[in-house]
Amino acid sequence: MDAIRQILTSFRSTLPDDSRTAAAIDRGAGPEEVSACATEEGLHALAGALFEACEEHLDTAAEAPSQGSVLDTLAERLREFRQQLPAGSATARAIDRGARLEEISEAAHQEGLTSLASLLMEAEREAGGTG
Repeated sequence: MDAIRQILTSFRSTLPDDSRTAAAIDRGAGPEEVSACATEEGLHALAGALFEACEEHLDTAAEAPSQGSVLDTLAERLREFRQQLPAGSATARAIDRGARLEEISEAAHQEGLTSLASLLMEAEREAGGTG
């Protein structure tokens, strides 16, 4: 979790003291809560960096999972990420309707959620998709 702490420390200095994200960082909230606050406040770079760091931590903490386990983990991460997106987001709508990973990835890319888009493209490749 050191990478997550580094991300929080580097972003904290750029945030106004009255932001919800700054308050969450200051009180030591978990990365999920900080990411949710960041998303609500339009700080997508921070939310994306936290999401990516959590994914990397998950990857290094687990042994080589089975294909089904990878897809289950991806589905869980998508549900978590979806909770942080505003209802009007194209990415949120794609997740809600169960769109293919490629479509969700494209929507995420268009909305500047590059870490999510990259994660989905990699997952699609691993799952045997067209990437």
